[in-house]
Amino acid sequence: MHDRRRPGRMIWAPLAAAALSGLVIGALARLLMRGITLAVGGLTGFSLVGTVAIIVAFVVLALPAAVTATARPAIRRAGRWVTTAVTGLMAVRTGLSDAKTIMLGDDGQLTLITFLIVAFVAAVVAHGLVAQHLTLRFRRLPAAVGTPAEVVGTI
Repeated sequence: MHDRRRPGRMIWAPLAAAALSGLVIGALARLLMRGITLAVGGLTGFSLVGTVAIIVAFVVLALPAAVTATARPAIRRAGRWVTTAVTGLMAVRTGLSDAKTIMLGDDGQLTLITFLIVAFVAAVVAHGLVAQHLTLRFRRLPAAVGTPAEVVGTI
């Protein structure tokens, strides 16, 4: 028997996974950026527009990994690495603007800065993996039984 909800799940699962992984990894990246700025003694402040832009960028950049989550292993790995490479490229481009400030930091700050940069790189590498994992989890969620009105009425 053919399940008519399956095509919807094939479309919405990667989109929801990209949105959630972009939100989580983007917010983590934003906090790590703030930590690096604090560590070098730079001007700090959260801009709502800047934070939203970072999260939206991470959501969009998660799409290749999320869409390829159920593909053959070679395509799945390629999707994950495309997400990692493009996210990493964007992060490095942004980070190079602060390189002079980081290089002029005190010796006492370098250990903390190094830790924060390594954590940022780990988040970028995990970005595609998280998107694929969430896509697979969302596709396995049980379908609601009955019409939407029946489901809402049971809550």
